[in-house]
Amino acid sequence: MQQIRNKNDLYIGTLSGTSMDSIDASLLKITNNIKILNSCSVKMPKALLDRMMKLSRTKKNLFLHPTKELKEADNQFTLETVNVVKKLLKKSKLRNSDIQAIGSHGQTIQHRPFSKKPYSLQIGNPKIISDLTGIKTISNFRQTNIMNGGSGAPLTPSFHNFFLREKTKNRAIVNIGGITNVTLLLKNKKTIGWDTGPGNCLIDQSVKKLIGGKNSFDKNGDFAKKGDFQKLTKTIDFLIKKPFFNLETPKSDSTENYDFSKLFIKDSNISKFDWISAMTEITALTLVNSLIKNCSSKKLNIYICGGGSKNSYLIKRIKTKLPRDWSIGNTKTIGIDPMFVETSTFGWLAKQRLENKKIDLKSSTGAIPSLTGEVF
Repeated sequence: MQQIRNKNDLYIGTLSGTSMDSIDASLLKITNNIKILNSCSVKMPKALLDRMMKLSRTKKNLFLHPTKELKEADNQFTLETVNVVKKLLKKSKLRNSDIQAIGSHGQTIQHRPFSKKPYSLQIGNPKIISDLTGIKTISNFRQTNIMNGGSGAPLTPSFHNFFLREKTKNRAIVNIGGITNVTLLLKNKKTIGWDTGPGNCLIDQSVKKLIGGKNSFDKNGDFAKKGDFQKLTKTIDFLIKKPFFNLETPKSDSTENYDFSKLFIKDSNISKFDWISAMTEITALTLVNSLIKNCSSKKLNIYICGGGSKNSYLIKRIKTKLPRDWSIGNTKTIGIDPMFVETSTFGWLAKQRLENKKIDLKSSTGAIPSLTGEVF
């Protein structure tokens, strides 16, 4: 943690990803550039994790009809968010008055932008976060995007465009979280962004079901490496032929659309590692297919961020499918830690909302340029 002299530009971004395993917070200094000064994570309590997983699988519209269980999860998640913010302040030797605002994404429980009454539901009560931390809190980013005609996600392209665009190069920023999303930053062209399909969600689900124990994800892709995805080509082909993959951009996806238990069939000739390898292949294949469909550039520099950036086997599988003159690395090489791109996004979006600056996500979500997020 470096010593902070000017405290007028400090923001905190918080996020719990679709893996739901922890709540992450980063301390940011935002001017014309962005610096991640410190970070903190708290592990999700198992009881809360189980409750959120159960809520995210329900077909009921919890946005219109919140249940007692949803309210309890909301309260508990809110307190955990407050906890991580206070830990970050203590770790950074700062007071709440030093922070301009918290950008709190919350935890997505349901994301249904294409239903008759579109909505995106996140838990993490911003009013209570603000009351208990004493810091102005900006939240409801996805829902305000939907209210302005968008699909609610991905929201990161606006941040990528501001901080990671390079005028003389073609870049793609690829965030592999539960869902994979892409921001295409091409020379002399408008920024576009979209969800390509599953990121870690099917991989994580297969590990939890088939390996279990303390294993909730495939570290370095070590399980997938042991398998042979070619034994499951029919399953892979079945999934990648789903209508979503043929939709034009912009488009938004949700982990609700991917359920490993519905794909899994017991077969003595197919090992648990074969299944995990196949789920990894689906992530790699849908990403590369989508990139090739939407980018005709001969040269493209791809930068990975999110939890998937740590899965070396997944990155290897992606690399084998890319056109010859396309390169792949991670966002650290262009200035932002791949594990904190999303928390940085919501800290930056909080600053934009405080300054009443409209966010243009027309070519990523379909929303008109608008104020994104609500102030609490």
